[in-house]
Amino acid sequence: MDTLVLVVVGCCLKMLLLPTYLSTDFDVHRNWLAITHSLPISRWYSEATSEWTLDYPPLFAWFEWLLSWPASLVDPQMLQLTPEPYRSDATIWYQRSTVMATDSILLLALVRYWGAEGRLSASLMFLHPALLLLDHVHFQYNGMLFGLWVLSLELHSRGHHLRGAVVFAALINCKHMFLVAAPGYFVFL
Repeated sequence: MDTLVLVVVGCCLKMLLLPTYLSTDFDVHRNWLAITHSLPISRWYSEATSEWTLDYPPLFAWFEWLLSWPASLVDPQMLQLTPEPYRSDATIWYQRSTVMATDSILLLALVRYWGAEGRLSASLMFLHPALLLLDHVHFQYNGMLFGLWVLSLELHSRGHHLRGAVVFAALINCKHMFLVAAPGYFVFL
């Protein structure tokens, strides 16, 4: 029960952060929604209307493409390629809520990793202040990405090495910064 309370409190805190500071990363991700929604795949990495070009690996670009479809129902203007940032209440709400929704990957991965006896630890890691600041104030999807990393580790710890490797490869194809963990995986496998 304590775990559920922590998760609910954490979700409420994240909702309170909806109207907070908007960094340039907020505009970057809005522009990536526009790029992946408005252009053919062949132009995703060469589009330069805005200074915020798409520079993440392909799987993350496809993730932005998936997010762009519901975005078109929330505020079609957010999907227009513009040199200047675009912001509306609907855009802010939508983009922030996608970060909150994708945090569920982290929570599920932590619960799987820690098991029933470690749910409190999983909840506390889910509410880590650094992730709150990075994802819900600065605006990133690190919770989701860390969730993929933890899921990969959890699969390896249970002997499911091929599945763990596939999840890790997907993670690298979402954000190349996780390549720093590759030597550890190489030694482990």
